Amino acid sequence: MTARLFRNRAFSRRGNHLLIIGFCNLKGGVGKTTACQNVAVGLARSGKRVAVLDMDPQSNLSASFGISVAPGALQIFDLLSREAGWDDVVTSKEGVDVIPSSLDLVMAELHPEGAIGKDTLLREALALVDPKRYDFILLDSPPQLGVFTRNVLTASNLLVVPMDGGFYSLAGLRLLNEAIPLFKARLNPQLAFLGILMTRHNPNIFISREVASEVRSFFGDLFFSAYVRQNVSLIEASSLGMSVFAYDPASNGAHDYKRVTAEFLERCQNHG
Repeated sequence: MTARLFRNRAFSRRGNHLLIIGFCNLKGGVGKTTACQNVAVGLARSGKRVAVLDMDPQSNLSASFGISVAPGALQIFDLLSREAGWDDVVTSKEGVDVIPSSLDLVMAELHPEGAIGKDTLLREALALVDPKRYDFILLDSPPQLGVFTRNVLTASNLLVVPMDGGFYSLAGLRLLNEAIPLFKARLNPQLAFLGILMTRHNPNIFISREVASEVRSFFGDLFFSAYVRQNVSLIEASSLGMSVFAYDPASNGAHDYKRVTAEFLERCQNHG
């Protein structure tokens, strides 16, 4: 599989204001959820109207925003199953509309429709959202190619691939690269990549430099110029249920995500 698949620029915004962007890597622990959260808040702080959806039953994105779904409470499973509407499940945090999840999301796998139908549940739910309500909807996916990640790939206009400086993170990127043509051919022909974002990056470590160099040489301009350094404030902020901007706005993490958000917006404009 070549980098050409990542360079597909066929995406079109079809004249509305809304971009749906998935955050995906088929390797866990690469800072994907942290990236989704802090880019969302960074966009909101830039005056953009933003929503995020937690498509992972582990609910890490929900917890990062300080949201805990009580047993029986409405959450994203109810949105996907059409048992609740958007306004029934949304919670506002730091200027971002959050659709939380819980382990109940696993029940989506028991949906009575077939495999094709299950892969389109999220796209169908998002089609009911007024496209003028938001500028961006960000989707946080699980770190494996299960039904929830497939829904994200089917619903997204664009993808961001967060990855750290480890070898297995690179392997997750390669696997995703191989899977994308299947979704473009079968379910989402306009799916394209916004870029690859280095998180927890330490350019002083040899393997981190090597991974960054390999990704840059293979994927070229899809590699974000901005990157996120290792920073304890990012870990502390998530554990306290807030973004790094709210927790420590003077930290390296906040500085880095401000730069990432600016480049994110620039890349989106280039896709417009």
